[in-house]
Amino acid sequence: MGMKKNPMTFGRRTRLALGGLAAASVLALSAATPAHATFEAGVQAYLNGQYTQALDIWRRFAVAGDVRSKKILGDVYSGKSLEGAQSAATPLEAIPVDNVQALVWYSLAAHHDFSAYQTPSAEEVNARILAEQRLPDIRARMSTSNVTKAEKLVAQTFEAGSAYDLYRLGDMYQKGAGIAKNNAKALQMYELAQARGVGEASAAYEFLETLMSKKEIETAQKNAETWQPPLPPEYTGKTNQQKELERLKRELEEIKMAEALKAVSDIDVELVQRALNALGFRAGVVDNKLGAGTRAAIRRFQYSTVAKDFNKEEADKQAVVTGVLTPRQTVELFKDASKSEHPMSQYVYGIMFVRGIGVEQNGKEAVKWLEKAADDHDLAIAHYALGVVYRDGTTGLNEVAPDERKSALHLARASVLGYKPANDALRRLSFEYTRDIQ
Repeated sequence: MGMKKNPMTFGRRTRLALGGLAAASVLALSAATPAHATFEAGVQAYLNGQYTQALDIWRRFAVAGDVRSKKILGDVYSGKSLEGAQSAATPLEAIPVDNVQALVWYSLAAHHDFSAYQTPSAEEVNARILAEQRLPDIRARMSTSNVTKAEKLVAQTFEAGSAYDLYRLGDMYQKGAGIAKNNAKALQMYELAQARGVGEASAAYEFLETLMSKKEIETAQKNAETWQPPLPPEYTGKTNQQKELERLKRELEEIKMAEALKAVSDIDVELVQRALNALGFRAGVVDNKLGAGTRAAIRRFQYSTVAKDFNKEEADKQAVVTGVLTPRQTVELFKDASKSEHPMSQYVYGIMFVRGIGVEQNGKEAVKWLEKAADDHDLAIAHYALGVVYRDGTTGLNEVAPDERKSALHLARASVLGYKPANDALRRLSFEYTRDIQ
């Protein structure tokens, strides 16, 4: 990074989508024998390494109402070894772990209703029980936003289904089962279901109504009046031209990011050590050397980044702990340390935004992090960096315009704090200002 010389100079994953699930009824009736046969055909395709075909088979019959197919899709997306297919471990490069999809399918299996079917088999009942048991583990490894995303997909699936599906969704909202508890949404679904002839919905509506305020009831009734079922994918999907434009945009962004990441290797080991210590990863003495202690601290950090989204057992499987930071991990390290209020890391992270090192150039973000280091912690070098930023302005996103007054204030503060390069910068700024007004 060359911080000692000049603080302003720094040397697909495959995602298998939910497909047409939202366009079909969760509880659509299908003949037991064909569903069973096709479920087994999916297992055989999986054993043969035909993973896309297996997923397609299971997805089609899950949509048609086969609980075993719903549950096994949850298994696949959660990275779990499959019952009946233990000899074939799921290859992550072919079917990456996708906790959102896992939660969706496990939720649909766990709340599968057998009342519209003939007597379920023991295997079908067991599939529902196992899916219900796995829900807490999947939720525990997910962020709140991803759980919310999965719950939204589950709700949309039921709303696109039959009148009885609406009743079931109301029951889920009322109990907070598989989806966040919301009595207003529950009453809305009961209203829709009873209007479509579901007798159980009327009794549920009358009971729930007694637990709610007048305002809540009015809101639910109003939402029921304006409710429209989700449109099928063919009406909501993007055009080929839109998809191509988005693909090109992603490619350009990846090229720009690849260029930005190249400069990350210039960051001094000393700064990495300070960030690791600030986050509690125990890099030891700050000596600017990538020794055994620093490598061990990096391994702990690398493990922790995986453990954020996985429980310990899954994190042990997923973690790649090399003791050497990748460019992206370096960016993540300084980001985390900055958020933990480590002033030197805030300064480094701000400079990364100024220069586009590992991140896209962004003047607003640069000033944000530099000001945290300067104003909150009175870090001299951060004041100096802000002085230079306001003297020269920035390029890239959210450009910062030159501001001589702010530049002088920060350079003067850096000088008072003993940062010698600020003295020369302040004199040059004063000279240029005097020259400009003459």
